[in-house]
Amino acid sequence: MKILCCDTSNSTCCAGIYEDGRELGYELSLEKKTHSETFMPLVMRVFDECKLTPKDMDVLAVTTGPGSFTGIRIGLSAVKGMALAAGLDVIPVSSLKALALSVENVASAPEDTIIVPCFDARNDRVFAAAYDDATGQMLVEDGAYFNQDFTELLQKVPGACEKQILVVGDGAETVHKALFFTHKVQYASGAVILPKGINAAAQGVEPINGAAVKASYCAVSRAERYHN
Repeated sequence: MKILCCDTSNSTCCAGIYEDGRELGYELSLEKKTHSETFMPLVMRVFDECKLTPKDMDVLAVTTGPGSFTGIRIGLSAVKGMALAAGLDVIPVSSLKALALSVENVASAPEDTIIVPCFDARNDRVFAAAYDDATGQMLVEDGAYFNQDFTELLQKVPGACEKQILVVGDGAETVHKALFFTHKVQYASGAVILPKGINAAAQGVEPINGAAVKASYCAVSRAERYHN
């Protein structure tokens, strides 16, 4: 099965093509331009590199958030358009789970590790979750949290104080401000979502019609806050 994996949910964007778990090609953009300028040209370069087209895909996968409201909308609009044109279904993927699965853990054994993917949401808030590295079990669900609230939830995870905590993503510094059990914590603020993480997160998820795919913002936008 061939799958195109896409992400525009945060400051970077990427796309990659996989066939039965094998990577055929991918590209990651760190450009400061908006995703509306960079994403579709990036996708087409990946298709060209792999000598494929959207109609050669069996399914598309895209991160639905949380993250940048504008970025998420750009990615969803582009992928829904491709899905409609090519007659394909879409697999919605959590951007936090994709980030967790993009990281290579070399710090400790998976069974002794909790991975905390997090994105900076400003004003001492993060979009964050926590996963058991060995089983993939979600220990703290995706959400928008004040750093103190999130670390209190993390403290309540059984065995958290004894395990290695690996905090990844650009929200790491925000989490660091409030995380009190620092003796077994490592931070990787430069970690970003990679297509391989999206592909891994998409495994076992049932594809749905592209029109039914919805954003998972986990918070209201600034405009909505001001309006209310």
